[in-house]
Amino acid sequence: MKRSLCLLGLIASSAFAGYRYPVGERAVYKIMWGPLSCGTSTISCDEIELGGQPLIRIRIQAKSNKLVSTIYPVDDRVDCFIDPETCLSVRLEKNTSEGGFVCKDILRLNREENTAYWDSQSGNISTNYPIDVEACDAVSFLYAFRRHDFQKNEARNFSIAVDSALHGITITAKGTDTKKIGHAGEVSCRKYIARPHRDDLFVRKIPEEIWLTDDDRKILARMDVKVPVGKARIVLVDYTPPLAEAGASVAR
Repeated sequence: MKRSLCLLGLIASSAFAGYRYPVGERAVYKIMWGPLSCGTSTISCDEIELGGQPLIRIRIQAKSNKLVSTIYPVDDRVDCFIDPETCLSVRLEKNTSEGGFVCKDILRLNREENTAYWDSQSGNISTNYPIDVEACDAVSFLYAFRRHDFQKNEARNFSIAVDSALHGITITAKGTDTKKIGHAGEVSCRKYIARPHRDDLFVRKIPEEIWLTDDDRKILARMDVKVPVGKARIVLVDYTPPLAEAGASVAR
């Protein structure tokens, strides 16, 4: 049994070999709904200690501005915790409030047994299910797929543990275009199309297009998302590089 677990760990580690989560990276986005600015979202990556265990934490926060909050208030925080040795996520905590919808749940990923345990405190539901060795949660996936070098029109399949089930998703790389990013001006970016294998993968936020800077860093520059009240654009406006790249900017 121990030998099998060690083998699974080696498979996962080799699959993520060479990838380093960008500790210290912080990106601030403007949330747009048509021409209207709705609020801001921040994605950060840092090192923490939880229960005596060193972990990498990816935190996503989103908050509506004062005007939009009078109609559809949004106050979201999602924390993803990653084992720095395997580069695999082990826990996801979700605390979100969007309009009248409130979500508070925890997803635990047991990498030794390759199982996920979902506990929805807001919905009073819990379940567990098997996962693949390399399965990501939805947050770590946004970072993990950056480690791949796609050719134009190349498609790759990924497994994502979301709430109560494991889902498949296909990411296809498209062409490049320049995108305006905050004070950095126009930056060359590559477009990626996300297509879930099942319609129930994304319920309240459905990513349709993802734009990453067309360089080795693959910074998330823009994402077009279908939301309960139409479509939103998440556009990068400020960027702090990882600690290893201090002094760098988006536009090189």
